[in-house]
Amino acid sequence: MITLELVFWISMFLVAYTYTVYPAIVFLATRITKRRETVEPVSLPSVTLVVSVFNEARVLPIKLQNIRALDYPLDKLTMLFGSDGSTDETDAILAGAFIPGFRYVQFPRRRGKASVVNDLVASASGEIVVFSDANTMFRPDTIRKLVRHFGDPTIGAVSGELRIDEHPDTVTGIGETSYWNYENLLKQMESEVDSIIGATGGVYAIRRSLYEALPTNKAVTDDFLIPLRALMRGYRTHYDREALAFERGEGSIGSEFRRKVRIGAQNFNTIGEIGRLLHPRYGFRAFALWSHKIIRWCVPFLLVAVFASVCCLVPYSQPFHYVLGAIGVFVGVAGIGYVLEKLNVRSGLITFPYYFLAMNAALFFGFLRFVFRRQGPTWRVDRKL
Repeated sequence: MITLELVFWISMFLVAYTYTVYPAIVFLATRITKRRETVEPVSLPSVTLVVSVFNEARVLPIKLQNIRALDYPLDKLTMLFGSDGSTDETDAILAGAFIPGFRYVQFPRRRGKASVVNDLVASASGEIVVFSDANTMFRPDTIRKLVRHFGDPTIGAVSGELRIDEHPDTVTGIGETSYWNYENLLKQMESEVDSIIGATGGVYAIRRSLYEALPTNKAVTDDFLIPLRALMRGYRTHYDREALAFERGEGSIGSEFRRKVRIGAQNFNTIGEIGRLLHPRYGFRAFALWSHKIIRWCVPFLLVAVFASVCCLVPYSQPFHYVLGAIGVFVGVAGIGYVLEKLNVRSGLITFPYYFLAMNAALFFGFLRFVFRRQGPTWRVDRKL
């Protein structure tokens, strides 16, 4: 009995801790820590924009139009696109992109994003490498906002802010937008205290001298691993809410679920690469990594532990009847959210239980992919216009 109750309370606390207690601690820390001022470079650094693509013909014309509008000196900006064995019109579109400073590399055999990014960065000439995705659109001044922080020699990487700007009435749209708003606020606070843990994949920058080749024998989360390697080398990773980028949200929970499964598997693959950053000697950075990432990735298993312990305790303790009832209500509301999504009905607050359970289920399946090594270095992404 006592052991089961401990399992229940510890599991409940850790779930609450990673989502609410830890953000509250970081918020309080920002009230104590003096916010660092941006130290802008004397002159604008040279920049190479790196984008790895595979079968992105649907969004590439929009992406190319977007980079034409970038407000950065042409003599200091180069753009490298790598086509990873694309089989649609991607190569034809990139070959016809007559933009100053633009170059694309056609890789005939598909190897995965990590291999392409490694090759592109190896040939990059800019002091700063900015990473983006085919479906991520920058504001004209986004690169300027990212690189202005590199005047501070202690900063190794800078992440911009991603905003999801479509599908406002769907379960996925509401859930994903709310999640990103929450994550963006947490990153801002972490940055004010010390450093962010990971970056936003479609809009971040790093000093080229700090880039270390990504592993190509397994799928990893590059926007997580690259900035954390900078942290392990003693640099800070900064977050700039004014360096804006935009993506269209997924049209359904199914497509978002598949994406989260893949990212979950990549996250677990990445832990082995940054394990030493979990040591207490890294101070706030280790604390944030444990609290913001590692414990959160354990939430699916903590939820199973909560449910299993409650089921075992119900015959012996009356209060756990109410806990089981509350769990039933939560799952029932999530089920209603699922039905409403299928009916394409705006669901309001019902969104959150459904989104929470679906995304944690995706993380669990991502863990299974990691355990059974089912997530390879390549994958297919279905873009929506």
